[in-house]
This record gives sequence, C-alpha cells and structure tokens, in this order.
Amino acid sequence: MRYAVALLFLAGALAAQTPKPEPKGAIRGVVKDSTGTPLADIAVTALASRLELAPNGRVAVGRTVTDEMGSYALTGLPAATYTVSTDRIRATNASRQVHLDSDQEITVDLTIPADPAISGRVLNENKEPAVDAFVWLLKAEYQAGVLKQTIVGPQITGEDGRYAFETGVEANRKYSILADISPPDEVVASLPEVKDRKPIEVPTYYPAATRLESAAPVSLQPGEHRDQVDIKITTAGFYCAEGKIQISGKPSSSSFAIHERPLAGSRLVRLRGSSGADGKFHVCGLSPGQYRLSTDGGFTDFTVGNSDLQHVDLSVDTATPRLRVDWDGDPPTPQEPNLDAGTLARLRNLANTLGRGDLSSDADLKQFAKDLGRDAGKVDADTAAMLAYLTGRSAAQLGGVYITLTGAGGGTATYPSVRIPFDGPLAPSVAAGDYTIEVHTSGLTDPYVKEVTYNDLKLADGALGIAPASSGTLHVLVGHGASVLNVHVADSEGKPVPDATIILLPDSVTTVPLLSRLADRGQTDQNGSFRSPPLPPGKYRILASAQSVRWDVPEDLEKLLLLMFQAKEVELSANAMLTMSLEPVQIF
Repeated sequence: MRYAVALLFLAGALAAQTPKPEPKGAIRGVVKDSTGTPLADIAVTALASRLELAPNGRVAVGRTVTDEMGSYALTGLPAATYTVSTDRIRATNASRQVHLDSDQEITVDLTIPADPAISGRVLNENKEPAVDAFVWLLKAEYQAGVLKQTIVGPQITGEDGRYAFETGVEANRKYSILADISPPDEVVASLPEVKDRKPIEVPTYYPAATRLESAAPVSLQPGEHRDQVDIKITTAGFYCAEGKIQISGKPSSSSFAIHERPLAGSRLVRLRGSSGADGKFHVCGLSPGQYRLSTDGGFTDFTVGNSDLQHVDLSVDTATPRLRVDWDGDPPTPQEPNLDAGTLARLRNLANTLGRGDLSSDADLKQFAKDLGRDAGKVDADTAAMLAYLTGRSAAQLGGVYITLTGAGGGTATYPSVRIPFDGPLAPSVAAGDYTIEVHTSGLTDPYVKEVTYNDLKLADGALGIAPASSGTLHVLVGHGASVLNVHVADSEGKPVPDATIILLPDSVTTVPLLSRLADRGQTDQNGSFRSPPLPPGKYRILASAQSVRWDVPEDLEKLLLLMFQAKEVELSANAMLTMSLEPVQIF
C-alpha cells in the first residue's frame, strides 16, 4: 500500500511538472494552376520531416482543403520542418519545404501544372467507328529500379468511336495508347488448322501497331489538348499455346495469366485460364509476339511466331533463402543521453518519492533511472516506458533492417524489421525469379547498409536472382556512424534559393535504374538550407536545381544522369558533419 501511494504521488508530481505547451504556428497560401486560375477542393497536407517519436520519421500533422478562391490554412502546427504538398497525382503534385518556428505564420503558395488531354477515335479495318472498344494510356516508370508500364484507363468508345483522357495525363512525358476489341467467340472454341483460320482484330497501339515496341509515343506540354489521335485496329493471325504447370515436381491445377511481356505485372492481361488436375492447359487467341505466363508462384517467358506452341511449361518451386545481418566490426556502444535540467529534476523528485534522497549527482540519478527502468515490478508500465525513453535504449535497439523485394513480374514483398545481429529464415518461402532488393536501416546510432551479398556474390546493382528450390543466404553488412551533409543553396547574387531540389548520388551510380533507386534527394527550406539524411561514408556527387525531378519518369532521369557528371564531388568520412554551398543549375 505504501508503494502504491508513492506511485500515485509520483504520477501527480510528474503531471504537475509537465511543461506548458509550446506556441503553435500556421502555414497559409493559395493553390493555382499554371494559368493562374485558383483551384478549389484541392487537399493540402503538411508533413513533418523528422519527429523524434515517429516510427517511420514522417507524420501527417496538418491537412485541409482549398476554398473556392484556392486559399488554405494549416494552423496549430508545432515548430518543425515541413513538406507542404497537394494531394494530386504525382506529376501534378506541388510541394515546398519550409521551416516553421513557434508562433510563426508562413505564406506558401503552390502552383499545379494545368492538365493536358488526349482524345481521338478508334476505327476498325474498314475505317468505321469501333463501338465499345477499350482504350488505355501506358507510361513507363521506374519502381524500385525496375522499369514498368503504368496503366491509365480504360476509356470506352461510344457510337462515334471516340475516346478522351482529360484527367490523369502528365505533361512532358511519353505515352503509348492501346485499343482493344474483345475477340469473337470462335477464337477460344474448336479451331481449324492454322492455314484455315481467319485473321482476328488484335489489341492495337497508336497508330496501328501490334507490339508496344512499335507504337508511336505521344508527349504533351502542360495544358495542351491533343485531339485526332486516331487508332486503326489491326487484324492478324492468331495461334494457340499449350503446356503444363507443376509445383514441386507434381502437376498442379493453377490459375494463370498471359501478358504481353513488356506489360508483365500490369493489369492488362491478354488471356486468363486454369490448368487441369493433370497440370495441362491450352489457350488460343495469341498474335505473334513475346509473352509471359505467370502464376502466383512464378513465371516463364515464351515467343509466338507463325505457328501454335507446345511445351510452354512452368515449374513453380519456391525457395527458402536465409537472412544474415551483421555489424561491420564491433557493434556500436549505446550513447548516454544528454538529459536537460528539467528531466534531471523529475528524476530527483522520483528518487525522493521512492526514498532515495541520497542521490545527489547527475550520474547517480541517471544510473538510478536505468536500474529502476529494468525492474518492472517497482513502477507501472507508463513510468517504465518514460524511464526507458529518458535514459536511452538497450544495445538490442541500436539498429535493425527491413527488406523489400520487387519482382520483375510485378508485386513487392516487405519483410519485417529484424535486430542486428540476426541469422534465420528470410521468409517461410520466396517465389523463384528475378528481383530488385532494397535494404533499409533504423536505429539510434545512424546505421547504414555497407554491403549486400547473396551466396557471397556482391549485389552492387541491387539485382537478385533466386533459383527454384534454392536455399541461398542473403547477407547484409551494416556499418554505424553515418555522416550528415548540410547544404546551403544561393543564386549568383548570394540570395538563398528556397524549394531547390537537392540530389545526392553515390559516385558509383552510372545508370538510370540505379539513379532512380539510390539517389538521396530533398528540398531546401525558405532559407535555402537542406540537411541530408544519415549517409554512408564514401564519395558522392551533389547538385542543386530550382527545378523539380520526377524520380520515376525515365525522360527526367536520363537528362539528370547526363548532368550529374558536372555535379560537385564530395567525400564523407565516418561520423562526418560537412557543410557546403551550391548554386542551382538548369536540368531541363
């Protein structure tokens, strides 16, 4: 009972000494399009770039919607550095980074590019309007270093064969346009010999191509409306394919999809089907081209020429890779927290409450808090959690990694965070195939990924091939003591450049796929300042630009990579804190 009373007193004492809330700030502004027209009903969000207690480092702290005049106001914001952005598709999203002090009000106006549009007609082989044809826009983009096709649509043609994409179209990038009319029923019914089959209407790319690589891309300027983009549906001979699907060497009844190979992983499926109990399947309706047969557990590629195909077989045997994570050298030593006077006063009050008034020095109070935090029986859970926060974490919490695998055929898998060191299964099973791998670190000592190997082969480009039924080892070597780079961007007159794009690129990156995945980037605040995330020691190239970069758009990254060879070079050592100045350059 005496102990319970002491804890009640402790809770009251802690509550009584809680500091007063800090004054709050506000961010206001107007959202317009590139023609100067105010935009109503646009969602605007402020995200804090780094909050200490946030598990992922980014926490939504403000959200509102513009009024009929395009105005917005985000109020009640604590002091922090924020990214203010609109809730639009990625290419038309506007964002700025600002630092907000307590009780400060900042004006941040945002400009969204006016939407371009594409329209036209779909015509059959007699140049008549094709009714109820499906039309899609296809755009290439990088996802985790893998070039994929993203699909917009479909739009469905009316009696006049017209289609129109008036929203969701991005300026200054290439689109392929695909139209498709469902094949007649006899394509999948009993079929005559190849020589006696009549050609069928096949999926066609603008203007009249049967394969994506032969399509004529369309690119639009901001606000441009391109019409008369007409597609003439093409006819071609069609063929059949048959084969067998097996799992662990045994026939399997499985659902499958067949994609045109460049569209693998997308929702544009050429044919769907299922294998029988004996694992065999038979499909028809494929025009000449390259295809991918895929199930949930794997895929195989095949090519259709001018004949039917046999033995399009798929063996699906999952792998059981292991994961090993080690520190590079000795593990880091937990750092003592730098406790302020207010925190020490709270600890002293707690010591007095529990009959430890003999503790006078700061070191004694810190040790007391550590000992008490380890003994859960002496304090309630909330107090124990507070003590753990005040006095630092254990060595087991100094670092961890989590892993994302992106399959070449589409789809990603993220594996939960594991502490360092670790040695165990990566997952119960992983489908065989080609992947790109991303390894992220978290912890109190700024850990970073130094090297990743699979079966002792270095994965310098992040490409990982997992063989069927294999049990290889993925080894992640983690260093600690990352570096930080502070950058100030000013123009030729020495004036700070706010909202400048900062690009930090490891010196080893020489290709667009690696650029899309390995570049660190950010924006300067209203004072032209930028602080990098923790960086592994090494050589980097860095530049600043007043222009923004769309990091998944090949057209933007190709131009940026050429310019990076003119970037400023810097070498960072372990635990370095380096400050440098840059003048912005023109990318586009």
